[in-house]
Amino acid sequence: MKQYPYWWEGNNSFFSEKIEVPSQVDVLIIGGGYTGLCAALATSELGANTLVIDKANPGEGASTRNGGMFGAHPRVSWDKVRNSYGESVADKIFEEAPVALTFVKDLIRKNKIKCDFNNSGRIQLAWTKDHFTDQKKMVENISTKSDTKVDILEKRDLCEHICTEKYFGGVHFSEHCSLNPKKFQDGLINLAISKGVKISSHTEATRIDRNNKKWTVFLNGGRSIITSKIIMATNGYIGNNFPWFFRRVFPIPSYIVVTEEISDDFMRNHLPSNKMMVETRAKHSYFRKSPDNKRIIFGGRASMVNINDEKAISRLKDTMIEIWPKVAEIPIAYSWSGNTGFTFNQLPHVGQINDIYYAMGFCGSGTVLAPYLGYKVGYQAMGSKRGATAYSLTKLKLSPLNLLSKPYFLNILDIWTRLKFDR
Repeated sequence: MKQYPYWWEGNNSFFSEKIEVPSQVDVLIIGGGYTGLCAALATSELGANTLVIDKANPGEGASTRNGGMFGAHPRVSWDKVRNSYGESVADKIFEEAPVALTFVKDLIRKNKIKCDFNNSGRIQLAWTKDHFTDQKKMVENISTKSDTKVDILEKRDLCEHICTEKYFGGVHFSEHCSLNPKKFQDGLINLAISKGVKISSHTEATRIDRNNKKWTVFLNGGRSIITSKIIMATNGYIGNNFPWFFRRVFPIPSYIVVTEEISDDFMRNHLPSNKMMVETRAKHSYFRKSPDNKRIIFGGRASMVNINDEKAISRLKDTMIEIWPKVAEIPIAYSWSGNTGFTFNQLPHVGQINDIYYAMGFCGSGTVLAPYLGYKVGYQAMGSKRGATAYSLTKLKLSPLNLLSKPYFLNILDIWTRLKFDR
């Protein structure tokens, strides 16, 4: 079994250049995934001398470890957003979902990024009757509050897409898509370099000091750099060098397995359509076919904390067998994990704190929202009106659960989730 992302097969090289860091730049961006690269595209477009740094290889985190599912609808209901921020903000967030989706689709199309992009559609599958009732209300809200195309699928309609009796219905997002996340990341890096953005891998920001109207950012290896603007774009890989962010955006691992190649008959009798699939239950299973239609890519929350590969594979395989018993016969070929960046209100946020700009907390929807909000925070840092977004009207909420050096509360939450839900 290969313990690295399926997306890296035959494409496992990363941008790994560690450049001689200049003494000063206009904008320094910390984090070289989708968010940081798109923030850099925005700032460079407006004339800023921009440097992107990453403590590893740019994109080696969630940007190339996700399931390649492409959609932007909010994770939480309109009612919950309204209860937290008011009706106006809830309306604006729902209105912005199709805007974000179209923006990133256009980014890929206009720049001819070859990333196995496919207008596949996505189905959210109802695990219980109550979940299906909630979905009907969700569809009503989405249809009323935005231009997102969404339809209810009754249980009898699901057999066109998935062969199992486990689900009670679903919601079809016809405009959602699929892609190869590693190829998307490579395309963004090439685009950023072509626009004059400097990128340095294995360059970690360890401390930030304010000097009048500029910042001094101290880097590993005893280096430092002076900059007028800082953008944080680290999401689920923030680290506790920056405690204000670390206590508000916490990492939850997502685990993925990929099967060996499957016969056409088996695939046709289990997963006949090319739709992306996600579940409503708390373990948040999600699955799809590989771009060549020969494998099942299956991910989920095997744990809220880091666990060993063997345990993660076992839990995911058990969930797969629960859906399709005959999958027990199919070996697993790939296994890996990556961090999602979650917030306590399950919404992303774009803003600034003490003149440090940031976009993070994508809560598992980063394939669209990370590049889209990356552009937004880049524009905001440059003072452009194009940075306006409803996600600046939300907040990075602090909780007493996460005031320590690590998010220990996730250990308790992991046990509670597995005992209470999904039974």
